[in-house]
Amino acid sequence: MVPPIPTLPSKAALVYLGEGAANVVYRISVPYPTPPPSQVEEYGEGTPPPTDIEIEDPDEPIASASDVKIFDNKLLRLRKNLATTLPCAVSQANWLRLIVPMFGSEQLVDQFLVQLRPARAIERLNKQLVESEKPRSTSKNSIYTHEARPPKRHGIYLANDEHGLLVTDMTPGPLREEVMEFKPKWLVQSPSAPTNAKRCRQCAKRARANAKAIRSGHDVSRKTFCPLDFVSQKTTDIDRITSQLEPDARKAPRFKHWLQSNTLLKRLKHAQIQLDPKGCFKADPEDEKFRLAMTLRDCTVFLKYPSNGRGDGKVEARIGDLDLKSSGKAEYWRTTERDLINEGWYQATEKESDRQPLTCSLSRK
Repeated sequence: MVPPIPTLPSKAALVYLGEGAANVVYRISVPYPTPPPSQVEEYGEGTPPPTDIEIEDPDEPIASASDVKIFDNKLLRLRKNLATTLPCAVSQANWLRLIVPMFGSEQLVDQFLVQLRPARAIERLNKQLVESEKPRSTSKNSIYTHEARPPKRHGIYLANDEHGLLVTDMTPGPLREEVMEFKPKWLVQSPSAPTNAKRCRQCAKRARANAKAIRSGHDVSRKTFCPLDFVSQKTTDIDRITSQLEPDARKAPRFKHWLQSNTLLKRLKHAQIQLDPKGCFKADPEDEKFRLAMTLRDCTVFLKYPSNGRGDGKVEARIGDLDLKSSGKAEYWRTTERDLINEGWYQATEKESDRQPLTCSLSRK
């Protein structure tokens, strides 16, 4: 029997945590129910008269402790109003059908649907997003608090979806665990890349983006790691990517140990190979396997380390951001690949004025 979909209470406090290109994530705080007050307590000295007290939605059922408990250790992920995002109910069905069978439950950021309508969450949160685009604006009376929104995210708001997704909270908890997250990206070379490439797909894309940033007078990306190093068998490659992603000497040994012993990244690499053997020029963009491959090339790995500070504790490692990619992105994928090939970014033959350093694993061979 399928469990009922929980409902987000109208009293839930939602705090903006961050956002990506397709989703916004909020921290949830839902107060546990308390026994109803007596009339003396309810209308005692200093309590406003009944006509001045905010009336709760009479149609919203009173939450029990078990109703509230399901929100513990969860974040709320809401999709943006974009042509390339799918309703959360569709995304969840795809996740259950395609993603869950591929990985162990301990390897996935768990997620399930939550109903939003009774709480009018989308309407309230979109107002907050608009406010947060103003210079450090605040709203004292709102339970939906926010931080300043990154300028590159301005102008795009939440879809008027009936559902959101409750996802496992992989941020540091009350035990003060340390958390690290990264996108492993393309763990194997693009099937469309030239055979004599000196850069993998991700290194080529980053080099092109850095050249564009330099031309515009902006800072270049500092994430210079090569994703092929994640699944390398060479100690020197593991040492290199460890120092690039975890420069803290105290934390580096446990990250290196995880890289050497985990099976998660190898599983991701294998899936990318199996699901997309042809590349974006030959693959059918409606092919579910191809879109799943592109999904796995843009997922996020979350690592949660024990708070004891030692390298011998069990690391919790999960992957998230696994909404099935839309075929509407096919032209973007093809255009990106075409530019990387034609402008020489794969083969390191980009024009002299745009020349970028070779940092890819392929250029070391």
